[in-house]
Amino acid sequence: MTPRMEHGLVLFLVLMFLIPCAMIIFVSTEVPYRVVPGEPVKDAALAAGITITSVKDTTWNLTGATGGKTYVLTDSSGNTVTMSTQAFDSAESRDAAIRLYNAHPVGRGKPVGSLLVVGQHIVYVTPANSPILEEISGELKKMNGS
Repeated sequence: MTPRMEHGLVLFLVLMFLIPCAMIIFVSTEVPYRVVPGEPVKDAALAAGITITSVKDTTWNLTGATGGKTYVLTDSSGNTVTMSTQAFDSAESRDAAIRLYNAHPVGRGKPVGSLLVVGQHIVYVTPANSPILEEISGELKKMNGS
């Protein structure tokens, strides 16, 4: 290998690492910790015209979790989704729960679903590709101030 080819290979490897990292940094937005009044999922579902089939109080066994609800939602097409919310007492507690969720690969302690952040709440959605999530996500973004 010539020195020119070695330099090209090193440059290629560096770019293969930096481009995805830069995309993650520039594309992702941080959701600030702020208190969102009421029940975000309930309010978003009602605003989007989604039917709330059942509601149950839940508290996740995580540091700083202050309680939440589990909703089963159904739309007019018959799609069903489960959304669990949990409020946290601080940004550090909320962010630690998100890091804990992301630390596990799917199937090894990490359930298949999606996490959303709405102020002090984390919302876990199952299944992650539900059309109901698409309908509600716009309303949830409005609550975040996005």
